[in-house]
Amino acid sequence: MRIAHISDLHVFATAEPPGILRADAMVRARALIADLSAFPGLDLVVISGDTVNDARPEEYAVLAEMLSGLAAPFVIIPGNHDDRRHLRAIAPDRPYADAETLNHVWRRGDVRVIALDTLSEGEIAGRLLAPQLDWLAAELSRSFVGHTLIALHHPPCAPAMGRLDDNILIEGADRLRALLDRHPVPVTLLSGHLHRPFQALFGRSLVSSATSTAFQFALDLDTRREPTLARDPYHYGVHVLGAAGAHVIHRRFPDL
Repeated sequence: MRIAHISDLHVFATAEPPGILRADAMVRARALIADLSAFPGLDLVVISGDTVNDARPEEYAVLAEMLSGLAAPFVIIPGNHDDRRHLRAIAPDRPYADAETLNHVWRRGDVRVIALDTLSEGEIAGRLLAPQLDWLAAELSRSFVGHTLIALHHPPCAPAMGRLDDNILIEGADRLRALLDRHPVPVTLLSGHLHRPFQALFGRSLVSSATSTAFQFALDLDTRREPTLARDPYHYGVHVLGAAGAHVIHRRFPDL
């Protein structure tokens, strides 16, 4: 199975890009969706939050139009820039765990992707509350043999990125790690939020974090200021999942 992971599109619907978004952010986002649709044999796209920039209905209308051109199915979760109600309306047919969050599970064959909603309204950082972790524990306890991936917007561990470390998952990370460390096989977590790609070990699990078409931060491991912006080439991850636990992560550099 082939799963692409993207994040932080920050779709907007104004004539000029808001804030620090690139002037060509929407052109790049559309080019990314076109590249994903042309990727041969892609089985799923995971979109790990901050789908739009200001949580406005008109932005979600643009996002829905963009995603309608995606050839592969997608798993989508909210980030701190999102509105749960509007995002749920884009994907209303998912088996959501409850009426409040967007927690749900996608399964096909020997692969399952667990979507975890870490949005904490009014905060940049994320939280996983006890009811969500109870639901995750129940899902992980179900009989399943194969690959387990968890999609969440906020990284569960600090990536040594200075000030940005303050804005990760600030509640529920310890219990999340304990649940995953007890899982029979290592789990892969797909995150976004920090606008810079990195990988990290989180106990027995691997965190793979995506960057953004809207803007990227430069690598600054020490600053307590907001990092400067970077012009690094954009890439997204392609996870190739095979038999006997085989898991290869490729980097795809689309022409944006």
